[in-house]
Amino acid sequence: MRKKRELFGDFQSNLNLDSLVDIVSNNVGILVILAVFMAVFSFLDKNEQLSSKEQPVQQIEKLKIPWSHASQKNSLLLLLRDDRLLYFDRAFVYQRFKKFLSGKDPLPSEISLDQYTIKLIAGGRHTHCIEFIPSPGTGQWWHQFSRLGGLMQTLMNKFPPQENYFFFWVDTDSFDLFREIRKSLWEQRFEVGWKPVRMESTLRYCSGDDQTGRFKPQ
Repeated sequence: MRKKRELFGDFQSNLNLDSLVDIVSNNVGILVILAVFMAVFSFLDKNEQLSSKEQPVQQIEKLKIPWSHASQKNSLLLLLRDDRLLYFDRAFVYQRFKKFLSGKDPLPSEISLDQYTIKLIAGGRHTHCIEFIPSPGTGQWWHQFSRLGGLMQTLMNKFPPQENYFFFWVDTDSFDLFREIRKSLWEQRFEVGWKPVRMESTLRYCSGDDQTGRFKPQ
């Protein structure tokens, strides 16, 4: 009887010892796995920090999206063709027509000026249109137009951006230059409208109701 008890006690001791070893081994294994994961995460975090420091800081570039909208501002009309700029002075045109109104001669429907010809087209409901017909090879190169004391500087000084905007008829051969000009005008806080044209396109400005939707800044 005593022998059985001794054997049972030895077996129970061995069983408890094996269980303890298993528990310790499992805990050690878990600690080893956790240590490996912590080392991996620490290594990845260091690499991310180093890569972020090595990469140069990228500057955010703002893009201005042109969006046409109605405006009560006065439009300054220009033609951009063959990389030449031609300004159509509507005030000067109306002054020429006004001279005929005060005289005995009838009002002509067409007047030839230095760089372009104008046609007056009467409309209904107190409206009218002016058609501009530029002479071949007229206009100024951009470096002449934009130089100190040039026509561009004169227009910007005479017509503030709060009350005026630039409108361009742009020939298909001058799109690149137009984008440069528009950017420079935007930097001066001027709004800019434009319309693509060809050699055979009609350049017409209409007053009153006929002007609605034709000339809009961006």
